[in-house]
Amino acid sequence: MKRSEIILLLILAFVQFTGIVDFMVLMPLKPKLTELWGINPKQFGIAVFAYGFGAFISSLICVNKVDKYDRKKVLVFIYAGFTLGTFFCGFANSYLMLVLARFITGLFGGVSGSIIQSIVGDAIPAHKRGQAMGILMMGFALASIVGVPGGLYLAAHNHWYTPFLVLGGLCALVFIGILFVVPSFTIHLKTYQQQSFFGVMKSVLSDANRRWALLLTLMIMPAHFFIIPFLSDFFTYNLGFDYSSTVPLIYIVGGIITAFSSPLIGKLSDKIGRFKVLLALSILSLIPLFGIPNLHTQSKLVLLCFTASFFVFSGSRMIISMAHVTSTAQPNIRGAFLIINSSVQQFGTSITSLIGGFIVVQTANHQLQNYTYLGYLAVFFSVMALLLFNKVKPLKI
Repeated sequence: MKRSEIILLLILAFVQFTGIVDFMVLMPLKPKLTELWGINPKQFGIAVFAYGFGAFISSLICVNKVDKYDRKKVLVFIYAGFTLGTFFCGFANSYLMLVLARFITGLFGGVSGSIIQSIVGDAIPAHKRGQAMGILMMGFALASIVGVPGGLYLAAHNHWYTPFLVLGGLCALVFIGILFVVPSFTIHLKTYQQQSFFGVMKSVLSDANRRWALLLTLMIMPAHFFIIPFLSDFFTYNLGFDYSSTVPLIYIVGGIITAFSSPLIGKLSDKIGRFKVLLALSILSLIPLFGIPNLHTQSKLVLLCFTASFFVFSGSRMIISMAHVTSTAQPNIRGAFLIINSSVQQFGTSITSLIGGFIVVQTANHQLQNYTYLGYLAVFFSVMALLLFNKVKPLKI
């Protein structure tokens, strides 16, 4: 991979990093928000859902506009709004204000992933795209190693909202990096044709292959995300682990392992085939998906083994699916397609959290009941994603 491509991917990985930290850090803060405002699993599910709903609204607004402009200009505008939304989360002083702040952040942050993928699709050849997605996933690993544990440390030693204020400052620095490092991407403008919202939707959705790709995205998100929102509550209240030390350690260990495994898995998928790697990961992911919700242990080592396997085996499936889905759209509609795909992705995660909030019950001593059902649902959607994968056919370039 060329030096210029690596530098571009690293900047985009930092954009990914801040977006993931903003999204992820709220979930480990659930016990603190319960103590502060007394929110229950349903209310917390709504708070997570607000972000995805904001992303869905913004996708409807952007779907027929995103391919009209230089991709760098779109990224600059979107990331500026995301930065302001992150600061707004830090100033929320009630549950309702937090929900509103998450909605606003989702309006911008929920679309940024599709812009990043559009840039990768334009800048990186198809045969190296798995490796590129692996590098982008290092943003997730960095978020797990530094972002989430750092956010929890700041919340524990200051206020629950401190992580959002610090993250907002970091976003401002990344924004400067975007301005000076990311080049313009206008090659898609040569074949762009102005269309209405319904015209773009028809262009994108008229192709059966792209419809299968969107359905694959819809299946893969709950396959990974169902058990995530309530992990910290389960480890803290059901298993009795110390919140301030154990939860950050889980993210640090999982993130370090993911930092090494993500590029290797992406490269391996380019070499031997995406489906073979996805099949292996899906089989191995049964260990944490069945195991974590059914854990009964006081051993921190056993807990870390299960959570690390969840990060690597379950989370790495996103590398394969993103590379596969990105390869189904021509450059002139890639931005619009990935906006829709991002909307489906955000809808999948947010509705999963909302459903999980209605399934899980929290007792008077904060222990979770019915959590095992979320693991079973994750396994069901894992099987569905596997069955759909080969129906999605990458374009021949």
